[in-house]
This record gives sequence, structure tokens and C-alpha cells, in this order.
Amino acid sequence: MKIRHHFQEEAETIQMAPLIDIVFLTLIFFMVTSVYATLESEVDIQLPTADTALQGERTQGEIFINLREDGSIVVNERTLTLEELQETLDRVAVYFPGGAVIVRGDRGAALGQAVQILDCCRKADIQNVAFAALPEEE
Repeated sequence: MKIRHHFQEEAETIQMAPLIDIVFLTLIFFMVTSVYATLESEVDIQLPTADTALQGERTQGEIFINLREDGSIVVNERTLTLEELQETLDRVAVYFPGGAVIVRGDRGAALGQAVQILDCCRKADIQNVAFAALPEEE
């Protein structure tokens, strides 16, 4: 007795709806992350130069503190007083323990303001503090 199997070949189709969803989600992800990457570098600050300046990697909970030449402190496009900065750093220390702080100080800014920013970091128990600098031009 012969058993015949009839296979009907179906043309394989690509499901377009999930493909479009993935493309749009990827597009939105890159658009959102590019906004955060440029947000902190928009403040007009002339960074000092150093021979050993290196590009660091971004980490979660990292906060940029911009110190302008006139002594004003800018975080997330908001000008803050030292008290407001202290409150912000306290919150960062709670939500992101071990988070990093990068101080982007103008080369004409007073050292006293930078020391006050460091003092705020120490009061918030933030140990990972770095200063931003550009590499020396040849």
C-alpha cells in the first residue's frame, strides 16, 4: 500500500508589521539618545587643554556640572545656586550610588567655584569626580 503525502508549498512571506515596529523603535531610541549626548556640550564653555586628556566613556547616573567663566553653575541647561546643586547631587547619590560627576569648567573660571563644587560632591558622598579637558593641539 502506498501512502502519498501531498505537500503544498507555501510562499514564505515577510511579516511587515513587526519589521516596521522594530525599525521605528530603533529610530526613536537613537533620536532620544542623541539628544542626551549633545545636551551637556551645548553650554558655551572654553575647556582648558591638557597633554594627557582622554575621552571618557559615558556611564549611567553620570552628571555634568558646567562652570561658566562668570562663576555660574549650569546643570541640564539650568543655572543653579550652590544649595540647589547640593540638593541635585544628593538625589543623584541616592538614585545612582557610585555615579560619576564631570566638571566642565571654563578656562577663565575661578578656582574657588570649582572647589565649592568639589565640596558639594564630597557632602553628597560622590567619590568619582573628574574634570573635563581637551587634548593639546599640535
